[in-house]
Amino acid sequence: MVEEDVLEFVVAHKRKYSIEHLWYQDKDEKVTIGVSDFLAKDVGEILRVILPHAEDEFAEDDEMFSIWTADEKISFRAPFSGSVMEVNGEVEINPELINESAYDLGWMIIMEPHHLDMEIFLEPEEYVGALAEL
Repeated sequence: MVEEDVLEFVVAHKRKYSIEHLWYQDKDEKVTIGVSDFLAKDVGEILRVILPHAEDEFAEDDEMFSIWTADEKISFRAPFSGSVMEVNGEVEINPELINESAYDLGWMIIMEPHHLDMEIFLEPEEYVGALAEL
């Protein structure tokens, strides 16, 4: 019998997800963005986070932020254009917050989208289904 590695992770509700393993939570025409708990658990210890500056502007597909592990740098691209309203400087100082609290203390940025249809993202159940196919 072959033992399989089991990865335990949480998928938070009241958020949408991308296949790139980011979560999006919209409130008052602003969108909070973070890394999913699945990705945080899958990549292991996150050692460094590079965030943009508040008031930076992104076009769709611009690099938003990146995380560094012992093995790789992972860059995340903007799925929509918008302005950065706020950044979570705490994750730059303490990147382990992403591994410990991906959906709460480990959020990355808050953006004000220029145009956004939240339907482009996956519901939590759809995200879990997509992960099962990976």
